[in-house]
Amino acid sequence: MTIYETWVVVVATGLMFSYLYIFDPYVSFVEQRLNFKPFNCVLCSTFWFSVLFYFVIGIDIVYALFSPLVAEFVYRKLVN
Repeated sequence: MTIYETWVVVVATGLMFSYLYIFDPYVSFVEQRLNFKPFNCVLCSTFWFSVLFYFVIGIDIVYALFSPLVAEFVYRKLVN
């Protein structure tokens, strides 16, 4: 995988999780069933899920530091 493909995956993962937190069925599921720290925060859940996802597909886990930043900034722009 080239560096460009890796960065596309990193940004796409961040965008996916930011849009997931404005999707009403997911938000209501999190509020009812998973209302604890790794799942009720955009930054935390994006980090942990991207670490797992990048490990499975073979991308360096260091890139998981950038996906939550993309997700948090996009989420803040969507909400405000």
